[in-house]
Amino acid sequence: MLSRVELIRSYLFVALGFLIPFSTAGISILSAFIVLLWVLDRNYAKKIEMHSDNPVYLAFFAFFILHLVGLLWTEQPINGFKNWLVFLVPLLATAVPREYAMKGVYAFVTGMMVSEAYVYFGIFQNWETWLSGAYAIKYLGPDHISYNPMLAMSVAVILTTLLAGCYQGWKKWLTIFFFLTMTANMFMTGGRAGQVGFIFIWIVLSVYFLYRRPVALAGMLASLVLVLALAFNYSPIFNQRANQAVDQFVAYDSQSVSNGDPIGIRLAFAEHSFKLFSEEPWVGHGTGSFENAYKDYWERGGVPLEPTSNPHNNHLLILVQFGLVGFFFYSAIFLAQLIQFNKMPDKYEFKAVAFVLPLFFILISMYDSYLWGHHTQAMFAYFSSILYREDVFRSDVA
Repeated sequence: MLSRVELIRSYLFVALGFLIPFSTAGISILSAFIVLLWVLDRNYAKKIEMHSDNPVYLAFFAFFILHLVGLLWTEQPINGFKNWLVFLVPLLATAVPREYAMKGVYAFVTGMMVSEAYVYFGIFQNWETWLSGAYAIKYLGPDHISYNPMLAMSVAVILTTLLAGCYQGWKKWLTIFFFLTMTANMFMTGGRAGQVGFIFIWIVLSVYFLYRRPVALAGMLASLVLVLALAFNYSPIFNQRANQAVDQFVAYDSQSVSNGDPIGIRLAFAEHSFKLFSEEPWVGHGTGSFENAYKDYWERGGVPLEPTSNPHNNHLLILVQFGLVGFFFYSAIFLAQLIQFNKMPDKYEFKAVAFVLPLFFILISMYDSYLWGHHTQAMFAYFSSILYREDVFRSDVA
């Protein structure tokens, strides 16, 4: 029997999952209340013992300690703890009983369905503008940079349930319907990182579930080719942005990059951030050091572009701030998730999602600082606090 505080905290946890796709304020407020109720509930020793031997939550805790220690060699930290939601993962993992934890996954997907419906409404309201290829899409919360990765993870959950045969009858057909609408929506919007992640998810999950059935696997991969062909030929935004990405990549010149060249800008940021990392390769410039370090590098004539607050590449952000030592702690999070995945029973409903999550973020974080972005870091933290709990994936097959 749950206490009143535990019950309220559980409801807030599920509500947090629902709000992640479209409410920045909701994420912050609900997270703060969950932390407050976690503190008021006490029983700290019991909570810590719950996951004291879980490598995933130990890795997140070590990552937090890294940020504290990194303050020792940072003179003027800026946004050093902008990824604060990631630090809450061990706490969130002990905040709710297992029966409420898994409800959070469905709450997130439901929130994405609401967000997706709003995007469709905006597209149909401005149909002629959309057909012209102009980027006039309205989002309920985040822009395309965060929206498409969240949509891709929703597809990962839905595709997992379909390929695993979790549903029958009307539930199966309803799931197929939302899988199709989300797939279409993915390429009617303009988030390239999310689209690349979607392709990656489709391939990985197809191989994961169908590697022993070559005909079915070939059918899934052929279906992906068909989806991409249809998107390229019938989605003006996808066609335009895909061609733009290829053209800008081929024509990249770090000395002549303009602000209207998003691919070139990212390549330039990556090139010069790597040079900045090479100046302090072992322990980096410290927590929250990137903005000032990059500005100093720019003032020394190291880069023609204006200074930036982040390199639009999460891996390079870590390397610049914490060097190779810090990158080891950062990488340990993804490695620990894969280690924990290997312990999961095959019948665990979301074992495949637990496998995809770290690989997906490793991939898309080469395109932007997705553990800095409020919505995407919240999604990563939320899923991490649920999927890798041993009491969840053990009880799921009990």
